[in-house]
Amino acid sequence: MPETKMKIVILAAGTSAFPPLIDKPKSLYHYNGQVQLGRVINDAKTIVDEKDIIVVGGYKYKYIERYLKENFPQVTLKVNHRYREAGVYSLRKAIENEDCDIVFMLSDESISRKNVKRIADSARKMSLLCHDTYYYYSLGIFKLRHDVLDIINDDKYLSMDYMKEVYCFAHQKKTYDGGFNINSGVCIGYMTIDFVRRIGNIAKIENPVETYHGDDIDFLHYDPATEYIKDLDYIQFTEEYRDSLFIRLYTHSYLFGKRVINKLKRIIRGKW
Repeated sequence: MPETKMKIVILAAGTSAFPPLIDKPKSLYHYNGQVQLGRVINDAKTIVDEKDIIVVGGYKYKYIERYLKENFPQVTLKVNHRYREAGVYSLRKAIENEDCDIVFMLSDESISRKNVKRIADSARKMSLLCHDTYYYYSLGIFKLRHDVLDIINDDKYLSMDYMKEVYCFAHQKKTYDGGFNINSGVCIGYMTIDFVRRIGNIAKIENPVETYHGDDIDFLHYDPATEYIKDLDYIQFTEEYRDSLFIRLYTHSYLFGKRVINKLKRIIRGKW
């Protein structure tokens, strides 16, 4: 058998923004008729064999382990036990003992199979999707060639100060005014942006389809009006929420309580 040239990694370690006490990781909920993780795995299987797919779990990973064993037994599960720390730990766990090109996908985001293939087919150091507003955001999917994977091990990505600097670059701002944490999926998105600017030696945000003339990165333009697939951001999108009165009541109670607490915090801060 020839050596594997490419693998697909699906990141599923995060705690998500679902209300606490919900009993499984977000990617195991049903969305548009399918378990979300299963949808992403099936998309990946149009590009590589099942044995060349890696899922990185963390939060309640035993649920993912059971799901894979029952439905995708050849998929490898790698466990990031540091999932509450910097998001880069999931990427590091993914590339552990790997020496091949890797396509990274997020378990809660879907993308057309055509675009998965476009990214996977690229021979450049990095490939990702872009459009006229979010030039460097990859929609949760990007590819790194094996010879640039070590960028993930740079300790810069353990520093929130560095991630704030990336945020300012991405939004063309002088000071940080964002609200993401170092362990969030959003932070992985900003890491992607930093991979782009470092691998492509890019000094400022521009429309790369028109302005980038290097040969290290494939900026693959897509049309969000016709090709964007809504991702699983909220429990209200799931079929479990639709079909369970308990989950609906619990979710509304939790969100109401959260709003009350946040309002009280603002009042207290105002008094101080």
